[in-house]
Amino acid sequence: MKTKLWKLSSAVLIILLSFSYRPLYAGNVSIIDARHYSNVFGEFRNYRIFLPPGYAENSLKRYPVIYFLHGWSQRYFGSGPNEYGAYEKGDDNGGDNIATFVFTHEVIVVKSDGYNRSPGEEYYLRPYNIGRKSEVETFRQFPEYYPELVNYIDATYKTIADREHRGISGLSMGGFMTYWIGGKYPHLFCAAGNFCGSTEFMVGPRDFPVEYNHKDMYMNYGGMNVRLNYGNHDFIRGYHRDINRIWTQVMDNYTCKTYEAEHSTCGMGEMFEFIMNTFNNPPKKPEKWSHIDVYPDFTVWEYQVNTDRSIPGFTVLENVDKDGFRCAVREFLPDGELCPFVDVTVTTPPLYEKSQVYVIQDYHVSSSLMEQKTIISDHTGRLKISMNGGLHEIGISLKKSFPILCMVNCNTGENAFITPGKEITLFITVLNKGQADSRNIIARLSTTRNSTILIKNETAIGSIKAGEIRETQVPFVFRINADSIEVVQFRLTLEDDRKNSWSETFELTVHGDWPEISDFIIADGRMLTVAKAGNDTETIFLGIGNGDGVANPGESIVILVRDNIVYRRANLHVSGAHVNPSGVHHRRSDEWGMFDHVGGTNKYSLPLISSNCPENHRIDFLAEYWLPDYPLHIIKRGKISMLVKGKDSTPPQLEWVQIHGNNVIQAKLYDGADIQAVRITMVLQEDPTRTLLFDLKDDGLNGDKAPTDRVFSAVIPGLKFGIYRAVIEAVDLFGNNTQIENPDVFVLH
Repeated sequence: MKTKLWKLSSAVLIILLSFSYRPLYAGNVSIIDARHYSNVFGEFRNYRIFLPPGYAENSLKRYPVIYFLHGWSQRYFGSGPNEYGAYEKGDDNGGDNIATFVFTHEVIVVKSDGYNRSPGEEYYLRPYNIGRKSEVETFRQFPEYYPELVNYIDATYKTIADREHRGISGLSMGGFMTYWIGGKYPHLFCAAGNFCGSTEFMVGPRDFPVEYNHKDMYMNYGGMNVRLNYGNHDFIRGYHRDINRIWTQVMDNYTCKTYEAEHSTCGMGEMFEFIMNTFNNPPKKPEKWSHIDVYPDFTVWEYQVNTDRSIPGFTVLENVDKDGFRCAVREFLPDGELCPFVDVTVTTPPLYEKSQVYVIQDYHVSSSLMEQKTIISDHTGRLKISMNGGLHEIGISLKKSFPILCMVNCNTGENAFITPGKEITLFITVLNKGQADSRNIIARLSTTRNSTILIKNETAIGSIKAGEIRETQVPFVFRINADSIEVVQFRLTLEDDRKNSWSETFELTVHGDWPEISDFIIADGRMLTVAKAGNDTETIFLGIGNGDGVANPGESIVILVRDNIVYRRANLHVSGAHVNPSGVHHRRSDEWGMFDHVGGTNKYSLPLISSNCPENHRIDFLAEYWLPDYPLHIIKRGKISMLVKGKDSTPPQLEWVQIHGNNVIQAKLYDGADIQAVRITMVLQEDPTRTLLFDLKDDGLNGDKAPTDRVFSAVIPGLKFGIYRAVIEAVDLFGNNTQIENPDVFVLH
């Protein structure tokens, strides 16, 4: 009897410790500060929960849940030291606050604690461990904690524990987290509401965080309703307008409202009503969905994705359904370099017949190669599909079953850039990634917005055999009538003579009829004083080349546009065979946080000029750069025409070196020409007279994961335990050579 009593008392004690119950009351709303143990963080985590009137009286009634993420300097308790954080109860936010809403609605609100410092660390006002590039500390991953919190709340309180009755919202930095967490877990939430949220921060894994900008992530919100509230005096409003120029054109499930307000939870009741209305009529899981994630491993819609990526990047899944998907790993968005040196495995949900042989058509888009393999589904009906981080179209089918059509590419012919008011031709390339032929295919194009006029919206493709591609011979024709949009979305429908039908959406970037820019200079490896962070300057070494201010073959340049007495770095759009050969694409960022206190960055390009670029060849760029107008940034755009002269005298450049636990060396280099040879010398740190010498290859053999991806590799044989320095030597087709000592040290096993 004593043993049973002790067990009961222990259980009660554990419950009391986990709750740390501190009830407050606002009207008949119970406000409770509690905590639970987090396995993700290895510590107790706090939260505040708002329970509606009558919650305790009816033991059978269950409630939907709105999760709320606070902003900078705030915590789960109270309003914090800043007026913008007063939105919980009483007269906070003019009475438009959480307690007021919960008092009049049958809903639970959970305010999580964004404080993210390890025990014993100095107290810090910035939550979530996100921030600007200069201050980011990504060692405690807050998004990975959120499913744990959701599971705990569902197990502890009387919630309706499904995604159709679960929403997420937040203010400022919490607004940023709302979109990030909501988009990362669309299978957990059906609505996301952002109050005045920041739009860009450094996030992700501790050792290789990325610049995460919400305007690039619109495909993550399938099956959700999304809303943004912001004030017309909010200091972040310029970045909100940047998002609206994209999201309003590509998302039917996005709404935005501007209030007469500053940085605050403006329109809180309306936002929560929007979420409640979504609970009443929740969007279904999309039949075909897309997702982008910053983590090497993640789960979404019951798909498990695993990679061995150890550099900054994004895994991109597109058009996922039972018949297949498109997959790539990119260094940045939307069009960063592909990463074929990364291994990717996608494990599907149990969608397929159990223990059956399935044919996987793997079309390598960059190399136009088709690889066919067979996989046996497991005893639950899951498939495990492996590929590299290049761009792949994956088709999944039983043997000799049916065709599967998709678009793998599109181009606008001689129209390098899409300009409003002009007739644009559009050619598409269609792949049959199924196991049966498709005949007499008709392609139809439609628009999702009335800003685009279709002049020719239908074309015949003919027949496509299984595993083959075909490009349209007769193009679609369209015209854009709006000058203010930056992207246009189309829906493509393919239908064959057996009434099989396939549909997908895609987007094209729109460029206005921009003016000519003549006052610019070229940074090709020289020290220059340029604008920095909006209203500051810095003297910095920019570009790679001989430093003569003339664009030469083989150089990586930065174009600087004059703005009165300063030069500003430009982000460039270019189309042509003599720029960025072999898929090279480099971009850098000028952080504006010290100017506008947000977290946004002005991107600028470093285009690589091909070594075979002819003398006096003209390259045309579309250029963008920012001007400061506190708290706003003004985006200026124009056309730049540049002549290329001289010959290639620039040696290969080293981007990074990695040595993995299996003693495989990888070194990524780039050059305007083919790199002929790469050699690495490993120097033992404790005895520099002892060295190891290896030739690195880019042939897809002996530890090299993908040929011609400019990642040169070698396997170190035997046991070579020790700490080493690495010296890289490389020579290109023209005999330009370099020797670079990598600043890191490496452990060999």
